[in-house]
Amino acid sequence: MLNNTLTDTLTDTLTIDVQATVVQEIVAILDEDTVDELGELTADTELSALGLNSLAFARLIIKLERALGVDPFSQGGDFVALRTVGALAGAYEQALSARTEA
Repeated sequence: MLNNTLTDTLTDTLTIDVQATVVQEIVAILDEDTVDELGELTADTELSALGLNSLAFARLIIKLERALGVDPFSQGGDFVALRTVGALAGAYEQALSARTEA
């Protein structure tokens, strides 16, 4: 029981940290004025609404890999199918979870 509670707590913390890191790196890539125009970035924010071109998106993926220590797309993950900030964070959460389980 305690082990499950600890695992749930760690998972919740991991989720929050990954989402915060994803948002932080998006803001770092986007122009400050653009971020202000978009408002608050949430898990439901559409990546297409951010105005990231392919080069900026590639930079984002590289920065997230460095910040989080995993590449969820190295095993053929489909980053094109990701539509929201939350889905992008979820890809990193899954990769981190798989790494800790191994």
